[in-house]
Amino acid sequence: MKAICIECAKEPHLKKKIKIEGATQTCFMCEKKGLAVDFEKNDFFQLVKALVRFHYSEWEYNGHLGGDGYESLFYGSDNIFFEFDRAVSVEVYEELVGFITDGDVYETYEKGISIFAGYGEGDLQNMPLRAIKSDMDRSLIKISNRLKTENYFHVEHAVKAILEKYISVAERKITEKKYFFRARVGYKEEKNSMESGFEMEAHYLPYSEDQIGAPLPNIATSGRINRPGVSYLYCATDKHTAISEVRPHPGDHVSIGKFDLKRDVRLYDLSESQLLHFSGNDKDLDNYIPFNTLGSMINKPIPPSKNQHYSITQSIADCIRQLGFDGIFFSSTVGSGYNVVFYDHRLATYNPDEAEVVEVTKVKYDYQSKPSIGCSRQKCLYFGNIIYNIK
Repeated sequence: MKAICIECAKEPHLKKKIKIEGATQTCFMCEKKGLAVDFEKNDFFQLVKALVRFHYSEWEYNGHLGGDGYESLFYGSDNIFFEFDRAVSVEVYEELVGFITDGDVYETYEKGISIFAGYGEGDLQNMPLRAIKSDMDRSLIKISNRLKTENYFHVEHAVKAILEKYISVAERKITEKKYFFRARVGYKEEKNSMESGFEMEAHYLPYSEDQIGAPLPNIATSGRINRPGVSYLYCATDKHTAISEVRPHPGDHVSIGKFDLKRDVRLYDLSESQLLHFSGNDKDLDNYIPFNTLGSMINKPIPPSKNQHYSITQSIADCIRQLGFDGIFFSSTVGSGYNVVFYDHRLATYNPDEAEVVEVTKVKYDYQSKPSIGCSRQKCLYFGNIIYNIK
């Protein structure tokens, strides 16, 4: 048996598999003892191919389509799979990569995962495989487009039918001992006091209780999860994410409140890809695309100027509530943590223990280039993550 440890695995899904299934043993790559799994087993082999399909479109690695070759994905600075520098020798690393790249690249639909589209009848080239992470499910796209001309309740049956298929992998239960955070720009009161008899220092009283809780329905505006006039309790798993979610400006003061769960809750979790549940064969990967699309829609950054795109996410959230869930769990688009939205604000109560006011000192924008129309530069800038510094 040849094992690879969690430290030598680079891609998050590989690390997660090792964390769940691994045992302490000597790693083939680094020759150190640690949590590891047998990389020669078929399920590991299929997972790596599933990750190739998830992250890359075929034309990026198929030499006949302009790519640099399948094997090239595992080398160089763009390698996302394994920690090359941890290998005790180049030969050891090459043996690991050889096990993967020398294996079957064409598999029976329900037996394994193919990384090349191959040829169909009459030796016609099949359409190249597209990266799953950007391959949106057609049925959900059609539903989203229908919401431009139809009321949301006309599409609920179709949305619920999709959501029901993934309950077993999306269900997340959180115990009453957990707590979350909310933030609100501003504070209730400011007082100045003399420090050491020489200079004034400001002291702040944060918003608390209902002032930082869920808004009343009559003032609740449209959000990613709620429709106008519907009051849900939006929370975050950590303070920094809670602050980031209210999009403060440099110099803003922000109140933070802690909320304790009153009972165990059942959430629909769209924060993770859950690819491990769908990495056995091509049929599983095809079944995975709708679930991945649900997560992409919920987690996609949407600027305030385009909040009309909330129509599909609000419909998804409505249907999750109708399926009996207490709320929804998803990734933050501006913070490093996660968001939790409770349909009933009474599920969590305010706890004054960690109430405070912070000042935002700096805002940093991360961006990536996007194709542009009629521009000599050929690209325009797309702003993604926002990083907030606080004190």
